Amino acid sequence: MKLPLLELICCPACQNRLEIAHSQEERGEIWHGRLLCVACGREYPIQNGMPHLYVADENWAPRAREAEGWVIIHQEMGIYEQIEDAIDLRIPYDGDGPWPKVARSFDHALAQLHLCGDEVVLDLGAGRGWAAKQFALRGCQVVALDVVPDEQVGLGRGKALMDYAGTYFDRIIGDGQQLPLLPERFDIVFCAAALHHAADLGAFMVNIGKVLKKGGRLCAINEPCVPIWEDEQAVLARDAQDEMRLGINETRPNIDQYVAALRRGGLQPTALTPANCFGSPAWEVQAMAQDVGAALGPVAWSQPQRAFWRVYNWGKHRLRAAKRRVTAAPAPFAQPRPRHEYALLQWQFNELFLLAEKRP
Repeated sequence: MKLPLLELICCPACQNRLEIAHSQEERGEIWHGRLLCVACGREYPIQNGMPHLYVADENWAPRAREAEGWVIIHQEMGIYEQIEDAIDLRIPYDGDGPWPKVARSFDHALAQLHLCGDEVVLDLGAGRGWAAKQFALRGCQVVALDVVPDEQVGLGRGKALMDYAGTYFDRIIGDGQQLPLLPERFDIVFCAAALHHAADLGAFMVNIGKVLKKGGRLCAINEPCVPIWEDEQAVLARDAQDEMRLGINETRPNIDQYVAALRRGGLQPTALTPANCFGSPAWEVQAMAQDVGAALGPVAWSQPQRAFWRVYNWGKHRLRAAKRRVTAAPAPFAQPRPRHEYALLQWQFNELFLLAEKRP
């Protein structure tokens, strides 16, 4: 960590300011030491440049298990040890698997955020810090926060990412459910596939709302979003058994639940977009929504087969929702394109891009 971080962080126990109690520096960075709360007197270690800002109690215990779980799952997959010039130094713009999709979503986020280069950014659920690195390269002051300190697959790996890119961002080991950050300090909170790991999404959004400045924005990418007619526990049993077996918290919210959580945090959504709609014109989004039964427009019987399947899919989804006794919430947008994108998120499996603003 570097000294300016003291203007952003606070004691996770009492939310008061912290000061340096002891420090050892390496190349201008506080590498080891202790932080002291000026009010309650609690101390927090700085290890390998990372303040560990959490209280090791029953609330932290699930986060500690989750941190261990992420290490184990990488070991079981045979992708734990990082070699020299490893791919993770260049993600999301290199690598296979999910990374091409992540890169596309991240580029969409950058286009929507219109960075000036002087923003204060929190990368929440940062993993190794790949997104924090990208924001830092664009001139932002960046804090990356995660529960995993591991030097191979956790935030400890961030040092290698910084050295490779020739940039710097601060790293904190802490809990998104109890953010050790002072209120109204951040212009942007960024999450990449992190919201669905929150134990309480509404409380998570409340914390995000607290640390954002007025007019600040939350941007989230690659969040799984299930249809409102789908049973969350069935989806988890199908898609996330390995993670849950190792103590990693997994949820599968639908879009109405994401929006309810945003509003609980005092955040107003400004964009809720399925990843498969990036770059598509409005007419194509509308046609897609009608084809999959997310929306029902005028029935064009001049194309009887297409018209039949549109009506059939529309009715099938509503029947599924009726069987589960759920109803679709109205879209939070008035314009046709955002409404059709919202309908796609309500009725079809998607990856969610989310942009929301903290308003007075």
